[in-house]
Amino acid sequence: MWEILRGNPRALYWSLGLHLVFALLFFVGVDFIKPTVDAGAKARVVKATVISDRALDELTADLSTEGAGRPADPSPSPEEIEAQRLAAEEVRREAEFEAQRGNELAEQRAAQAEEARRLAELEAQRQADEAERQQAVEEARARAEEEARRLAAEEEARRAEDARRQAEEAQRRQADERRLAEEARARAQAERRRAEEEARRQTQELARRQAEEQRQAEQARAEAQAERRRAEEAARRQAEELARRQAKEQRQAEEARALAEAERLRAEEAARLMTSERERLRQEAERLAAEEEARLQADRERELQAAEVERRRRLAAEAERLAEEEERRLAEEVESRRREQAVRERATEQERRLTSEEAQRAREEDLLSQLASEQVSREAERYIPAIRDRVRQFWVRPPAAGTDLETEVSLRLVPGGDVVPNSVILVRGSGNTAFDQSVIAAVYNASPLPVPSGPPFERFRDFDFTFKP
Repeated sequence: MWEILRGNPRALYWSLGLHLVFALLFFVGVDFIKPTVDAGAKARVVKATVISDRALDELTADLSTEGAGRPADPSPSPEEIEAQRLAAEEVRREAEFEAQRGNELAEQRAAQAEEARRLAELEAQRQADEAERQQAVEEARARAEEEARRLAAEEEARRAEDARRQAEEAQRRQADERRLAEEARARAQAERRRAEEEARRQTQELARRQAEEQRQAEQARAEAQAERRRAEEAARRQAEELARRQAKEQRQAEEARALAEAERLRAEEAARLMTSERERLRQEAERLAAEEEARLQADRERELQAAEVERRRRLAAEAERLAEEEERRLAEEVESRRREQAVRERATEQERRLTSEEAQRAREEDLLSQLASEQVSREAERYIPAIRDRVRQFWVRPPAAGTDLETEVSLRLVPGGDVVPNSVILVRGSGNTAFDQSVIAAVYNASPLPVPSGPPFERFRDFDFTFKP
């Protein structure tokens, strides 16, 4: 640099001037305060002037001309010429660097503007999606409110319809009761005339009913005996099945023990054979060694006998090692078979235990199920007198109805004890139509009937009810 300053100071001054100009352009052209990006604005284009090689050459020529215009030494030294060339080259590189930097700044600003535009588009898209989502939520809320109003209207209509049907049912029952009362009054005379015949018929019916009850009692005893025999037969079959399973398990255990014993015997036989084979190999090795030693004694000199003895020793050691490896392999195989047999025995024992536990659990479940069924039946039977008392409270005795009349009806209930409309059907009449109709009316009027909740209710979902005054 000092050589350039001494040889061509004007070139150095021009170079410094160009650097100052480019620095001034850089500081004026770069906005150090980041402006607010307008999402809708377009990217600004920065114009940059690229100095070509020709312009740089012309600038270098001008500098050379100016240098030539001043008095020069008649014979410039090569160092001065090289310094001038280096200064021109430095100026050209600086100009190219500044031009490239200007282009990079322009590209960066364009990229920043493009990124700002993309972010603005994304924000607009997000706002549009948010608006659509909010609109969808509002529409869903409106549909839900409309559906709630519709369901409420349907529920109100259903309740009104139920109330109307109940009112019609009440009116129908009242009309039936009035009709029954009128029929009862109309039949009073006829009933009185048939009183004697009815008494005789009732006596016969009583005798028949007693015979029927006796027959039912005998049938119940026979069914109980048959059930007891079935239970005994089932218990006997279960005991036989258990004994058969135990015998099978015992047979399998004995077979497993026999297999284990056979495996042990095979392993001992294999070990014995291996021992005899190892002894045979050792003897064979000794025989071969002896033969080889005799041959060597005949063929070679005494100095080779030491090497031959060493070789025979190695052969014997190798045979011993092979025998030991084979014995170890057989021992490992025997141990592996023993472990597999132990695993099989444990699996058999576990399967037998699981089978026994499963049979015990099945017997316990059967017993619990039977106990639960009996408990449910006993709990259900406790409600029969309560239902009878409830119906008796709403029963209206028809004229000329005797105290020994009895009728059986079938009815259907829902949880809570309400009688299903039109579900009461006469199963076995008393022979007195007025009495039968009065019992049916009393069942309807006594609704809801006292019934249990939970599993015991299933006994009363569809059941036959016998009423006697």
